[in-house]
Amino acid sequence: MASVWVRVCGEEDVPLLEGRRVVIDGYHLAIFRTGEGFHALHDVCPHRGGPLSDGEVAGGVVSCPLHARKVDLQTGEVKNDDLCRVPTFPVQVEDGEVYVDAASLLKKDTA
Repeated sequence: MASVWVRVCGEEDVPLLEGRRVVIDGYHLAIFRTGEGFHALHDVCPHRGGPLSDGEVAGGVVSCPLHARKVDLQTGEVKNDDLCRVPTFPVQVEDGEVYVDAASLLKKDTA
């Protein structure tokens, strides 16, 4: 599948160690900024649907604000639950703008 890079925000829109919600074609993504760079993943915790973008970021994971489930920002792995994984998306930063590869999100024309 070819990449489809979509601008989601400016670098300055996401403070260090915080997350922000963005919507691409009706799909909620959480964009996080850490010392290693930016990360994008589905903004819904698989446990009870909490908004991961509102969670606390530390040590490369975000803690869900509802029940503190920890999700790895790089892999989407839910800590202490081998069966759960949150979808992650490639991110690139160019000229101060943050882009997400949204190829898998964009609705396909069925006509």
